[in-house]
Amino acid sequence: MQFQPVNHLEGLCYTLAIDHIDTDQVIPARFLHRSRSEGFRGLLFHDFSGLLADKQGLDLSWVSDINQTPKMLLAGENFGCGSSREHAVWALIDNGFKVIIAKSFGDIFYGNAVNNGLLLIRLTDLWSSFSESLVTNKTVQVKLDHQTLLTKDGKIHPFEIDEFFKNMLLKGAQEIDITLSLKDKICAFEIKQTQQFPWLQHPTARIQPLEK
Repeated sequence: MQFQPVNHLEGLCYTLAIDHIDTDQVIPARFLHRSRSEGFRGLLFHDFSGLLADKQGLDLSWVSDINQTPKMLLAGENFGCGSSREHAVWALIDNGFKVIIAKSFGDIFYGNAVNNGLLLIRLTDLWSSFSESLVTNKTVQVKLDHQTLLTKDGKIHPFEIDEFFKNMLLKGAQEIDITLSLKDKICAFEIKQTQQFPWLQHPTARIQPLEK
């Protein structure tokens, strides 16, 4: 499944400066029976945001408000840790989020996000500076090709991203799409490998060119 390419985005970035938000807090397990086509609008942070609102009197109406798109989220350490449920990514996307910015992410969550076109940005040393820039104005410009975040106070916050994942997002292609784009090279390698090292192959194995 391909997705819309990700590159230049502008939207509001909301802050939830809490560490170790796990995938069960992003989307509770009791909602996992829902199919992708049913969607998860209104269910994002369902229990988590309710608890925070009750205890701290926070207005978290922005979580499910999709009138302002694309939305971005600034979180703390280890966002998306816990179980490997892809539903957590779907819930963020279905509620208007295009970019998640945090100090670090859960590894499996990160892979799921990129495969669904959700841009994750790691900010470590610049996290505090970026957070301060959002106090007066939450509007942020993202330029993936330049690897920069531009805030309304005129500050440019650079970020790093793996080149392979960056390429996926810019092309709107999942990992399998990138692999299939190299099918001719893969097939040529397999044929050469069989010719040079026939003893490594199963006696009945036959390498055929992949269909185009």
